[in-house]
Amino acid sequence: MAWNELLTALNYVLADLYPFQADSVRIVNEAGLRPAFISFSNKGIDSWHNILTEADKTDHILDLIHAVRRDYPENPILIQAADAQSNKLSSLTNLPAPTLDRELAWRGNLSADNLEKIMGKQSTLLPISFLEVGLQRARSVARVRRQTGELGSGFLTRANIFVTNNHVLETEEQAASAVIQFNYQQTPVGLDLEPTTFELDPSLGFLTSRDDDWTLVRVKGDANSEWGALDVKPVDVDKIERVNIIQHPSGGPKQIALYHNVVTFADDRRVQYLTDTLPGSSGSPVFDDRWRVVALHHSGGWVPQPGSKQTLFRNEGININLIEHAFGSSGLL
Repeated sequence: MAWNELLTALNYVLADLYPFQADSVRIVNEAGLRPAFISFSNKGIDSWHNILTEADKTDHILDLIHAVRRDYPENPILIQAADAQSNKLSSLTNLPAPTLDRELAWRGNLSADNLEKIMGKQSTLLPISFLEVGLQRARSVARVRRQTGELGSGFLTRANIFVTNNHVLETEEQAASAVIQFNYQQTPVGLDLEPTTFELDPSLGFLTSRDDDWTLVRVKGDANSEWGALDVKPVDVDKIERVNIIQHPSGGPKQIALYHNVVTFADDRRVQYLTDTLPGSSGSPVFDDRWRVVALHHSGGWVPQPGSKQTLFRNEGININLIEHAFGSSGLL
């Protein structure tokens, strides 16, 4: 098949899990591929591109995934990639994308005029400073890497507190052995930038909620001095119509989702939207058009709409007001 989204996601994940040539060669042998037919490179992302190209050509992608899962059996991206490959899908999204007309009904009790205003009559013009402010906000977004290899996203707020999901960092032990990486992204010409890595220090501050899927943990060192902070402040989510997400999809370089970013549901606990994400995006900040953090992304797929019996295809974040309240009562800031 032609190079596709699934192969791109695998390229990023495998290059991160096996950056060194010796490990790559071992996995290639275990998957039944012939190393002599593969051009290995000192740069992991290039080596794995060549490995995946050969594996795709010889129908060994699933064998390659199985070989890696012997080392990382619980890696969620590899699990989903195996399912996608088994079902001959070309991306990590196992379900078809929603039809926009169908999704508009999720918004609630909006009139037909209001729906038309959201999708057609509302101006999409923004001041050029929108891009500049977005780049500033993006500096505080980082990739999370657990010691066991699982990847996620998160963001830095004031007092060197890092915010992510509970399912990304569930315990103080996981946080203490994890690292966060700022600047894990590419230049305008596609070159990899050098990331800056920080350890976490839960002994100086750690708070988590399994029910609302958030974790707050102190960073070891002064990350704020170079990477800034995203403010966690109260927001009226009922008035939000669009959201943008800066994230590390599939654990790869930082990206931003801007298209079909309509908010479909919001209440005092959850915000749901059509903005794209992938595994590895969990913990990303969800912004409104004023670049205020309005939610913490945590899941996607067929999720229930709160207060109803409907299960609909969309992405979902935790209302930032819940996390702001936790800050206020914890004394972390």
